[in-house]
Amino acid sequence: MNYFIFYIYEFLASFTPFLIILIFFNHSHKKQKLQIPKFYNILLIIFACYLIGVYHFTGAGTFYEIATYQLEIRKDKINLVPFSNTIDIIAYLLNIILFIPLGFLIPVLWKKINKFIYILGIGFLFSVFIETTQLINNRQTDIDDVILNTLGAVIGFILYKICKYYLKQKFQLTVIHTIALPVCILVIFTGRFLLFNEMGLAKMLYHF
Repeated sequence: MNYFIFYIYEFLASFTPFLIILIFFNHSHKKQKLQIPKFYNILLIIFACYLIGVYHFTGAGTFYEIATYQLEIRKDKINLVPFSNTIDIIAYLLNIILFIPLGFLIPVLWKKINKFIYILGIGFLFSVFIETTQLINNRQTDIDDVILNTLGAVIGFILYKICKYYLKQKFQLTVIHTIALPVCILVIFTGRFLLFNEMGLAKMLYHF
């Protein structure tokens, strides 16, 4: 039961700021008499939930972990030599799979970001961003993860292109721009970074 409380808390810390931004953008569009399809908002929410999942599974650092680990960046926690460690096929596959939805959903939601070079760059930069935040909580930062994450984003984009080819006009879900991609990524991260205090909640629950 307590694990469920932690998950709900982490989710709300990330999702609440995004929801506020989404409501604001929808209200702004309505004032301009622009219609936003409900399905588009649903897809944005799905994308937000995906980002929250990525931050959770990769262990992105938070403000409160800075106080715990004192931003101690150790060289043995950073690997910049590709595939120099022991190969873990399962971990490699999970790193690829984790970013496939990114490469698929971005061109669906943002019509102008539907080129290979854009997805390659976004996959790479987003992975680097996550790996950098892991330094906050003293986790391993590995170039292998960046390479595999980027590969996953590219695979997702290829799947998008395949679906678009076979579904043709039915797959044109990108009708209007609402929240910019960087806003989605940063707002959700900032919410988690500032509001999610795992140790603080643990102290409240377990009284230590």
